[in-house]
Amino acid sequence: MKEFVLYTGCTTPVRLPAYERAVHVVLEKLGIKLTTMKDANCCGAQYIESVSHTAFSAMCGRILALAESMDLDILAICGACSGSLKHVKHDLDSNEELRNEVNDILEEEGLKYTGTVQVKHLLQVFREDIGYDAIKSAVVNPYKDLRLAAHYGCHVTRPEEIVQVDDAENPTIIDRIIEAVGGTPVDYTGKTRCCGGPLLAMDDEVGNAIGRDKIENIRAENADGIVTACVFCDIQLTQVQFGEGASDKPKIPCMTLPQLLGPAIGIDSESLGIQLNKISPQAILEAH
Repeated sequence: MKEFVLYTGCTTPVRLPAYERAVHVVLEKLGIKLTTMKDANCCGAQYIESVSHTAFSAMCGRILALAESMDLDILAICGACSGSLKHVKHDLDSNEELRNEVNDILEEEGLKYTGTVQVKHLLQVFREDIGYDAIKSAVVNPYKDLRLAAHYGCHVTRPEEIVQVDDAENPTIIDRIIEAVGGTPVDYTGKTRCCGGPLLAMDDEVGNAIGRDKIENIRAENADGIVTACVFCDIQLTQVQFGEGASDKPKIPCMTLPQLLGPAIGIDSESLGIQLNKISPQAILEAH
């Protein structure tokens, strides 16, 4: 059984705990063992990154060094966290001066980064360590007549040469899993565009407008739901359907990929935390 150390990041446990829960139960059923990383810190994505590259590198370097101390590769379930860890690993592996500077900081805790662990986003684990055939074989309750829009997010697939998750211009992993569980993936205008979430700290009006535009593009294709693989994207594409500027049309439910996959492979909704979703995906769950 393949084992990873799970890095949840800051946002998932606080704002989308159902995502973390669903990852645990779905991967366990598909033969992946997860160990939670203890005493982990924030990765510093975007905010620390924009202030001090050294501080950002040290924060991510500490997470990488903790995984090394456990002799386990990292599974990251947040797009921003995955991107940060992959970027810093790339920098530390290619820049000896930066690596020495970070290790001088980590030495205070008895940690050291040597480059022996890999970082994988959840989508990579589904494709590379489980595989589409195994997922399809595990399906006992396939969906029927269900149209779903995949949203990949920015940090999960870009820059492609560093994160190495999927084709940045034409990603397919979520779509292929939708097909594996019996659904129909739908294309829509702006499929690979940002959800607007990263802009909220600078201009929430623009950020939310971007999110609402994506919702309307998905609605135009008569999709029954949205499938995500990033905590920020899931939160953003849900919250833009409420409050000022939101359409009065029926809301489109957002589900994380493991929440969609779970019922198809025989996991009950409560174990997946689906009851915590702000927009009920009941219509999706009944499409069997």
